[in-house]
Amino acid sequence: MKRFCALTLIGLLIVFAAGSAYAARIYSFDKTVGKEGKAFGEFQGPIGIAIDSDGFLYVSDAENNRIQKFSADGTFLKAWGSEGTGQGQLNRPMHIDMGPDGNLYVAEYLNDRVQVFDREGRFLRFIGLKPDGQSYFDAPAGVAVDSKGFVYVADFYHHQIQKFSPQGKFVASLGTPGRAWAGKLHYPTDLAISRDGNLIIADAYNNRIQKMSTDGKPLEQWGGLWGFGIPGSWRGYFKVATGITVDREGSIYAVDFYNNRLQKLSSTGKVLAVFQGQGNESLKYPTDVAVDAKGNIWVVDFGHNRIVRLRSLL
Repeated sequence: MKRFCALTLIGLLIVFAAGSAYAARIYSFDKTVGKEGKAFGEFQGPIGIAIDSDGFLYVSDAENNRIQKFSADGTFLKAWGSEGTGQGQLNRPMHIDMGPDGNLYVAEYLNDRVQVFDREGRFLRFIGLKPDGQSYFDAPAGVAVDSKGFVYVADFYHHQIQKFSPQGKFVASLGTPGRAWAGKLHYPTDLAISRDGNLIIADAYNNRIQKMSTDGKPLEQWGGLWGFGIPGSWRGYFKVATGITVDREGSIYAVDFYNNRLQKLSSTGKVLAVFQGQGNESLKYPTDVAVDAKGNIWVVDFGHNRIVRLRSLL
């Protein structure tokens, strides 16, 4: 059965390591969006977030079985979806991605499919269903679309990444189930496309991040000693890496679920920053992250049923 921060008054101090040199940058804990509930603009177990080219925010409100859309400043605009298996209906929507076609791709954990919507919530198509109605997935948790339109899905219980053509045809399974070694996946939950066109995978229960080519070749792995995924709370270690994104400079942001924090890495895996608040500005079981065009960081604060924005002061 499927189941499923030190400076708070001014902001968060982020230390960037560059060799042995350090430079400081401040991100203020700027605002929160939402609270626990079922009304529009409220959440019950939010999981994923995506930002479109115009700065609009989209959040998968998993337990309410809907997608909510917000303005660039976090004002609620609209919602769509209801519990069910039909077109436009949802059953635990998870991580989401805005594709190069301008459409929203939603991984549905309990419906074993990816559903595609336009920006206004109109259903477009399913991905991952076979002609006989069976699915290629067993609990898809995350989705990413590359610049050519190929769709990659983190297939949670199959411990693999499933690849589909822009037309939705199955192409290949990437990675194999396992622990520690490169190319092995253990309950992957999310993925993103790097600046060089490769996959950055939240290999969640291996407590690490993996970089893999789009044809499944292991490239790099980060998290704990030598990327073997030994869990821990030190910089560069994870206790379940659940959500991931890549910014315009190629930096990687990964939410660290049981450490209640966000870590920022360079494109080569060097830890650049750790984001962790205190008190009302703390994170509790964060599940996803997105970076907007202004460099603001939006974190899905699952345990607090809200979205947190960290604003750059530079």
